[in-house]
Amino acid sequence: MQTKQKGFTLLELVIAMAIFAMLGLASWKLFDGVLRMQQGTAAHERELRSLQRAMAVIERDVMHVTEQPVSLKKNVLQLQRSNWRNPLDQPRSGRQVLTYRLDNGVLWRDSQADGAQSVQRQRLLGDVRQLRWRVFDSHSGWSREWASAPGKKAAMALEVQVSVGRFEAIRRVLLLPGAQR
Repeated sequence: MQTKQKGFTLLELVIAMAIFAMLGLASWKLFDGVLRMQQGTAAHERELRSLQRAMAVIERDVMHVTEQPVSLKKNVLQLQRSNWRNPLDQPRSGRQVLTYRLDNGVLWRDSQADGAQSVQRQRLLGDVRQLRWRVFDSHSGWSREWASAPGKKAAMALEVQVSVGRFEAIRRVLLLPGAQR
């Protein structure tokens, strides 16, 4: 008489363990892929946010540019703006001289109030591979060198082109106050 076997054979256990191992490996690969994708998306979002923040600062400054003092030479932009924040109501000039320049892959914004000795330096954007400024006026068109002068027509627009991080070429054209007349 034959007895019924109870339990699993060694072969059945080995096959079951191999199936569970393959399922575990596939799950781990899927989870690792999702984590890598999330990290890549978060890095892209950080880079985009810092680029947007820098462009917003430049746009805000250009929106408040006073008419004449715009200077562009050797890829250094200098302008004068008014209407800047004074949250502490300290006595100070309503005008501010701003200088944008690229130094070792970092876009810097230097600001100095009229008559003030100190210069405030702000890091706007890092990992900048290329930065180009151009100014447009109705007489000579686009130019990489510009200096405001009495009697000279005011610049109408400012173009900024930047390559930063994973963004190859971002181009913004901003109207200057002289263009709105």
